[in-house]
Amino acid sequence: MSCLSPTIADWLRQSGQSTDQAAGLALIGLGANLPSLAGGPADTLVAAKRHLDGLSAIPVLLSPVMTSRPVDCPPGSPDFCNAVAVVLPKGDCTPMQLLSDLHSIEQVFGRQRSGLRNEARPLDLDLLAFADAVVDDDKLQLPHPRATQREFVLRPLSHIWPDYRFPGTDQTVKSLLTALSGS
Repeated sequence: MSCLSPTIADWLRQSGQSTDQAAGLALIGLGANLPSLAGGPADTLVAAKRHLDGLSAIPVLLSPVMTSRPVDCPPGSPDFCNAVAVVLPKGDCTPMQLLSDLHSIEQVFGRQRSGLRNEARPLDLDLLAFADAVVDDDKLQLPHPRATQREFVLRPLSHIWPDYRFPGTDQTVKSLLTALSGS
């Protein structure tokens, strides 16, 4: 179990939850580099947070929105706006159900999956972690296989939960980010 940051502990308490609920939290990466009906990429992430609120038993905690260069994207791709959301999934929600719900939200914002990997998009929602679940199948991998290697995930997450450890990882987000920045 990851050490709770004051931000996470306060968020849980202010939402009427015990800090024991942290064991059931899910992390969602948000990214956008094209406009949507909500506006520009940053506006889209804020609007997507409202949709994520509908999947969470308490209001979603959203990291600061940050700008990042595209990684492994086609040449000429615009910069991304990125954030990380912390949610407390409702009831008996499973990782697969949450992933399906995230894909539905992407569609609301105009995401169309063409099959081209890492293409520009109005909204990308990645399930980064779900409690302490470790899943490895063709539709879902948890924790997200590249989350610990992506500055656009680690930097926003470090603002709200720097001591978080992805399942199966001994390093904190803060130490992963430091190692990544030093390389």
